[in-house]
Amino acid sequence: MIHLLNISNLKKSYSEKQVLKGVNLNVKKGEILGFVGANGAGKTTTLNIITGMLDYESGVVEINGLNQTAGLDYKKQYFFIPDTVNVFKNVSGLDWIHFLMNLYEIEENNKLEEYVQVFQMQESIDKPIGTYSYGMLHKMSLIAAFTINPPIIIMDEPLNGLDPNAVVVFKDLIKSYVDQGGTVIFSTHLLDIAEKICTTVAILKGGKIILHDEIKNITGSKSLESIFMEA
Repeated sequence: MIHLLNISNLKKSYSEKQVLKGVNLNVKKGEILGFVGANGAGKTTTLNIITGMLDYESGVVEINGLNQTAGLDYKKQYFFIPDTVNVFKNVSGLDWIHFLMNLYEIEENNKLEEYVQVFQMQESIDKPIGTYSYGMLHKMSLIAAFTINPPIIIMDEPLNGLDPNAVVVFKDLIKSYVDQGGTVIFSTHLLDIAEKICTTVAILKGGKIILHDEIKNITGSKSLESIFMEA
């Protein structure tokens, strides 16, 4: 089995509080992993460490066999959409996406225009990002992610602020992306959404992953919500 993401014994503390107490997680190519846990469980901390936005005390984090010492080669393995998207407010959404495409060395293609249309951003994509709503910022980031098409897309609460049409588009594009060889990790507190979209779920509790398995193996006759409450 090929593991795209490998996390071993990951530990992280804030002051004297240890948030991650030895997280172990292996994500194989083609997974749509729902990363769930209570508020403050360390979901965002874990994602920020994977994407190099936070340091950590000890442990191993690798994507495609590369760790963060590989620099740009490591960063090109993923595209990260944080819960709060902070970018230059005077730049247009389209210019920002083109800037990201240049960083990832992605040539211009018709997929960008296609994604702008399906997310209904035609009238907004040329406007300054500072005029965007919270939901529009997430749409812009999703357009960039699917256009760049990295090995893995990592998202922190990606459905926050999305209108119903955008949620449907999100589901369809995630499925298409994975069918073509992509891998997805996204944190969410919406357990019903995770149950419908994800192929696997990892539950973070007490600073460790206490359960990581396929949805069909976890739920059986129960809902993911009931499994989470019992964990």
